[in-house]
Amino acid sequence: MSSFSSLPEASDHFFEYRFVHRINPLAYNNFLQFQEKLRTRAKNYQGYLSEDLPVLLEEGETLVFETILRFDTPENCINWIDSKERRELLYAEENNGYQFKGEANFGSYTSWIKQSVNNSSPVWKINLLVLLVLYPTVMLFNLLLKKPSLIDFPTWMLFGNFCSVAITGWFAVPWISRLYQNWLESEGTKKEQLLALTSIFLALFMLLQIFRHIPISFW
Repeated sequence: MSSFSSLPEASDHFFEYRFVHRINPLAYNNFLQFQEKLRTRAKNYQGYLSEDLPVLLEEGETLVFETILRFDTPENCINWIDSKERRELLYAEENNGYQFKGEANFGSYTSWIKQSVNNSSPVWKINLLVLLVLYPTVMLFNLLLKKPSLIDFPTWMLFGNFCSVAITGWFAVPWISRLYQNWLESEGTKKEQLLALTSIFLALFMLLQIFRHIPISFW
């Protein structure tokens, strides 16, 4: 089997984007060549750190692979994902039956928040803040935008995740981490810490109730 050349080491601060690829077994070698071509082009973009070798997730009539792309910031990752150069390469491959979808790793947002606080923060606090901004972002995207019939599902999934990454990476995550910075860094009194935690759970509960009461016809 073909393989990529050695990959550079990722730094402690990075943003990951996960891709799932579905290919015909007969197109395996072409798939590896295409991934190498994408990786080579990505290396020319600002902030590129590394990309994992394809990992086989499922075998059968269709092979399912996973790759993980790493950039230093969400902004630089998005610049590559939405670049004209990459879209042109993907368009040519999609016409040959190649299918993929992409999503930002939940842990990527965790790493990203860690960079904005001064002290070591418990992972559960960081994950809770990520959930607070990611949940309404994904729900609103599905509520406000419907998949056009001319766009296939993998492309629509990529577009949806691109929007989620853009909103959370550029605006929501930095904003929420600043808003709850004292709580993340365990500063302030026990009462202030408890109030901050309560406000997060209350916000999640209110969001849940709001989305629950939206008529099913809107989804």
